[in-house]
Amino acid sequence: MRGIQVSAATLVMLVTLSSCASPGGDLDPGLSLPDAKARTMAVEKEIADTLPEDLVVSIDQNETGSFLSCTRDGGEQWAGGLTVHVRAEATAPRLLDPVEQRYSDADGVGVDRWESDGDSIVEITGAYQSSWIVRFDPGREEVHVSSFSACIRLPDDVWRGGSY
Repeated sequence: MRGIQVSAATLVMLVTLSSCASPGGDLDPGLSLPDAKARTMAVEKEIADTLPEDLVVSIDQNETGSFLSCTRDGGEQWAGGLTVHVRAEATAPRLLDPVEQRYSDADGVGVDRWESDGDSIVEITGAYQSSWIVRFDPGREEVHVSSFSACIRLPDDVWRGGSY
């Protein structure tokens, strides 16, 4: 049974990501690619678990993502995503208010909310440029979570043009 409770481990990961202030820039030099991906996907799932259970039909989380440049000197973000299929009676306030509230209460995390092209959007930002954009598309009855890990250096054996 999906609950609205936040797992302590995921909360610790999010707070850890958001509390790693870097006086040298926007890149997390100590975060590995597997850890960046795992942390980003864990927050995606936590966001989905924050949605009201009675409105969720199914959840599809992408197992692979791509890389996006995040610094001029070779920093990259792992970009992933998750889609939550919701019931027709779902509304933006019922879906996104709990997400906004959950992350507004977290230390070191920024939350913004706005409307764009008829969709309601909540953006959650963490340390080292990490972010999760949560968009409710009422026409498709879906909530999309677009995620971007903390900015990291890719290992030499990983091609930035590939998927991971």
